[in-house]
Amino acid sequence: MTHPERFLLAQLSDPHVNDDDDNPALALDTAARQVAALDPAPGAVLVSGDLTEHGSASEYERVRELLLTLTMPVHVLAGNHDDAPALRKSFPLPPAIADAASDDYRYVTRCGPLRLIGCDTTRPGRDDGELGADRLSWLEARLTEDRDTPTIVAMHHLPLLTGVPAMDALGLPKADRVALSELVAAHPQVRRILTGHVHRAVLGALGRCAVFACPSTYLQLVLDLQEPTRVAVVPGAPGFGLHVAVAGELVSHVQPVGDW
Repeated sequence: MTHPERFLLAQLSDPHVNDDDDNPALALDTAARQVAALDPAPGAVLVSGDLTEHGSASEYERVRELLLTLTMPVHVLAGNHDDAPALRKSFPLPPAIADAASDDYRYVTRCGPLRLIGCDTTRPGRDDGELGADRLSWLEARLTEDRDTPTIVAMHHLPLLTGVPAMDALGLPKADRVALSELVAAHPQVRRILTGHVHRAVLGALGRCAVFACPSTYLQLVLDLQEPTRVAVVPGAPGFGLHVAVAGELVSHVQPVGDW
């Protein structure tokens, strides 16, 4: 039996590797090895932000070492726990894909049949995110450059309300969510928006565009639909996302890591 040609993009998120605690690194190592063992192997891996807990050079070096088990291209995003200068130093963007005119960690690259646009939604010193006029204008320009190639737009902060009040306060503001929804509606080549930040698998849509938030490789968000200020993460089923381009479609899976 022959199978249609497939391209796999794996997504890891929010490892929060920490100089003071080995457990996040061990969890990332387990997840990366499980991704590396997939058959067929992914053509690329996206790490959707919060690579480290404190943004230190030593934490980024540890992340780099742990990701060496992945022999395919690895693309990362900036999260609210990341430090922009340290991230750029440890994971420099090739000039061919980077936006040299901005301090944002943003880029456009090709992943097999897919075009990946990595956006920066971080705000220095804050946990909530922002796109704003400049970033939205940059994204619109990148989408206008190629209206034909199936495209993934990736960012750290989720552009949806989750129903978890405390986490929703740390997402993107309403104006950004509305503007992004209008932008992807005008560019139907955008097949998926991929994010992290919320430490659990969340599915939704902006208009007709599916939005996928990846669980963390380490701790998971407590589903508290009442408490307005409490954000609690606890040991739970770590996982990764697997996005499969097949027969002209894009399908997203959530795969638990380890014994879960």
